[in-house]
Amino acid sequence: MVFGLLASAVTAFVALAPPILIQAVAGLALVGAFSGSAMAAFQAPESREAAAITFLVTASGVSFAGISGAFWGLVAGGLMLALSRFVQAARK
Repeated sequence: MVFGLLASAVTAFVALAPPILIQAVAGLALVGAFSGSAMAAFQAPESREAAAITFLVTASGVSFAGISGAFWGLVAGGLMLALSRFVQAARK
């Protein structure tokens, strides 16, 4: 109940802050989530290349045929994972 009563005061205070400050605080809040996700993605040695390709293509922001880089990153990472598993199976 106290948080509800203070919400308008906090909202007014945040509205006075410059937009760059709000963006910086939001970016800092996401550092922990990003580092945890990156550690989990690159933990398994057999899928590191696929994770790196997925991240790089997605972060590049490429867009083909009106489809965003997030989709193409998943496609590129999936193809890399399939290729690496095919190569590992051919070696055995």
